[in-house]
Amino acid sequence: MTEEDWAEFAHGVKLFNLGKFWHSHEAWEQIWLRHDEDERLFFQGLIQLAASYHQLVAKGNYRGLINNFEKAYDKLAVFQPEYLGVLVSPLLVFIQQGKKEAVRLGPAGLQGFNYNLIPKLQFHKPSNPDLLVEIGEVLRSDRFLEGTKLFNSGFHWEAHEAWEDVWREQEGDAKTFVQAFVQMAAAYSFLKRARSSSAKYLFEKAIEKFGEYENLDCEIAIRPLIQSMMHALEAIGQSPGNGTASLVDGSPPMLHLSPG
Repeated sequence: MTEEDWAEFAHGVKLFNLGKFWHSHEAWEQIWLRHDEDERLFFQGLIQLAASYHQLVAKGNYRGLINNFEKAYDKLAVFQPEYLGVLVSPLLVFIQQGKKEAVRLGPAGLQGFNYNLIPKLQFHKPSNPDLLVEIGEVLRSDRFLEGTKLFNSGFHWEAHEAWEDVWREQEGDAKTFVQAFVQMAAAYSFLKRARSSSAKYLFEKAIEKFGEYENLDCEIAIRPLIQSMMHALEAIGQSPGNGTASLVDGSPPMLHLSPG
């Protein structure tokens, strides 16, 4: 799986969870075309799963729904309980329940299908075995520590610039990890300057990137950063116009690095 593969895969997951089943099908198909053996079979199963719900939601096609359920189940069952960061076993339960519901309703009754039986994909990108080492080196670098000190002192744009220097030196997952800090710092800087729309965009981007590393056991806790930015987004949503949001329970977090 290349970085391009992982990005398209995560995008497909997001589309699927938003109910855009045909678009997720198309995103995953691009990866499927580039792979063979295990990955190809797994992606084909996900594509057929997305196709089944597309047949249900967009077309009301009973036969298409049942056929794709059966094809998806047969392929995905090989990969339980988890594969490529996707929890497969719960999907198999949803397929069984969905098929049972469809059979109960029959071809003429699909409009009564219980949409709570459509799953959300549970996905966390598997850790690169070298990633913890790479991130540890990043977090202990002089320029990253300088950015951390600036951020904690409220100099968010200056922190953005320091971390951007670090970002330029990275590759792969470590580059994405540092980019999340760059975007977070820029977002708080824009918020301070009453540029809420730019802040909102960058908060959303930073949250998305940090989400890939939320469960990573590194020297800085990621989850509190995500929570702080979520509070800031809520404050932006509650503020009138494009003025500075009232950051009640949503002020910038303090960054603390624990010894590695």
